[in-house]
Amino acid sequence: MLREVELTRDQYSPEIKTIFCGGGTPSMTEPSSMERIFKEVFKYSRLATNYEWTMEANPSSVDRERMKAYRAIGINRVSMGVQSLRNDHLDQLGRVHDRANALKALEDLFAAGFTNVSCDLLCGVPGQTTEDLVAAIDTLTQFPITHLSCYILTLGEKHRMFPDLPKEDTQLEHYLCLSETMEKRGFKHYEISNFSKPGLPARHNLAYWTGTSYLGLGPSAHSFDAVKVERFKNYSSLHQYAEKLESSVLPIEWKETLTPDQRELEKWMLAVRLSDGFPKDWLVSEAARTKAENLMKAGLIQERQDLPSHYQLTPRGFAVSEQVIKELS
Repeated sequence: MLREVELTRDQYSPEIKTIFCGGGTPSMTEPSSMERIFKEVFKYSRLATNYEWTMEANPSSVDRERMKAYRAIGINRVSMGVQSLRNDHLDQLGRVHDRANALKALEDLFAAGFTNVSCDLLCGVPGQTTEDLVAAIDTLTQFPITHLSCYILTLGEKHRMFPDLPKEDTQLEHYLCLSETMEKRGFKHYEISNFSKPGLPARHNLAYWTGTSYLGLGPSAHSFDAVKVERFKNYSSLHQYAEKLESSVLPIEWKETLTPDQRELEKWMLAVRLSDGFPKDWLVSEAARTKAENLMKAGLIQERQDLPSHYQLTPRGFAVSEQVIKELS
């Protein structure tokens, strides 16, 4: 349930800036149980004044009174998996909610007092059109949502829907339509798959992409120590996780210290994900500068208008970010 907590330390106690409850459906946890869990966490830490506490939810698990109870214990942001507003697509994707459930859930979230709400959409769904995407965005932005995440549907080759996935040029068309439409609606395309109203990006995601330390609690949760440059993962098995805790042993399945080469690759991988981009002085060789010029000519990167000392990816560059990373790193 509780996946990541961004921590900063001062001379008194750990200060929690960001909490993210995800994995599974945390909105199905009783608010009283969640409150009991966090009372234990807060015995050894304190919330920052301007903290952000996000909880994931599915439309089928949203209940107005329950959401009021979550709001009362301190949760102040909800990320809801809408995925689509076409019922045939939702059936195709195996979702248990329909369009009416999703829209009712949004009404309930705002009625419960939440003002910072994010929605997830999928693009690249078999049979989906750009008109479908624009219609979904038009409907969702009639609500005062502050954030939208949109991911291209990816499936394994053995999946029953794999043969029906749209071709890459169609996926690119959907992606560019999505980016243009969201920008017109006043949302900033601040990361490959994410759009936000000014000043309201998902803070827990920014923590990962900017190399900030975070602590994962619960089975399968990952953590990162920016000081030691160390990453570690908890046991996935609930039985093993509980067994370790009952034995007063940290439930860490594996850990690794990043090598200089890994750190260099991740520096590029994380920087190009964000609209902030990267400094031109990272291009230390003539060959690297030539590659950057070629990427500019191809319309994949551009100078930042507000900061000419930096390059940033264009929407088309975001769509092929892996290619850009290979060229530059």
